[in-house]
Amino acid sequence: MNRYRILIADDHELARSGLVAVLASAPELEIVGEAADGMTAVALSETLRPDIALLDIRMGGMDGLEAAAEIRQRAPETLIIMLTMHDSVDYLEAAIKAGASGYALKDIRRDALLQVIANVAAGQSFFDVDLMRRLLRRVSPEPAGDAAIERLTVREREILVRLTTGETNKEIARSLGIAPGTVKVHVERILDKLQVTDRTQAAVMAVRAGLVDQDSL
Repeated sequence: MNRYRILIADDHELARSGLVAVLASAPELEIVGEAADGMTAVALSETLRPDIALLDIRMGGMDGLEAAAEIRQRAPETLIIMLTMHDSVDYLEAAIKAGASGYALKDIRRDALLQVIANVAAGQSFFDVDLMRRLLRRVSPEPAGDAAIERLTVREREILVRLTTGETNKEIARSLGIAPGTVKVHVERILDKLQVTDRTQAAVMAVRAGLVDQDSL
């Protein structure tokens, strides 16, 4: 079993301690640090090098978005999940730009949060599905499409479209009748051909190129 080292940052002590209590009972997780503000989260990320940092957005001093960007610069191997009460497309977009690999709301169930952590640790981004759909709906299509899209195979385009719905590799594999490992290889090739670093950026390109009807999102 893989064991993931977690840093938790939240300026509300009760919320932070509650999250620690919830996650500490998971055998695959090790809570290696806690922070009450963004600056401390950045400093701890540099010294502790956690696998994943769970960051609240609204914190005093340096907020979670600023901290996420700093952590990605100073400890690039640490993946970021924003865990917040803010059901906001603007915050989601800012989190993606800051380099976050995940965005989940604080009312998420424990088992769902553990799955988000596992998916992000495995290299798959996760963003609240409803928020992600709302973000993609406001992307402006470009009728001319994108030349990079033309380099994708039929199968790669099929998988790319499914990335816009937030499906995991396992879900895509199940719907297409192929192995999850095969999906992972296809996703890696898609990101390489589109010259993007994550699935979310690829999904935005799919919408801009007109591969997805925004009304269906």
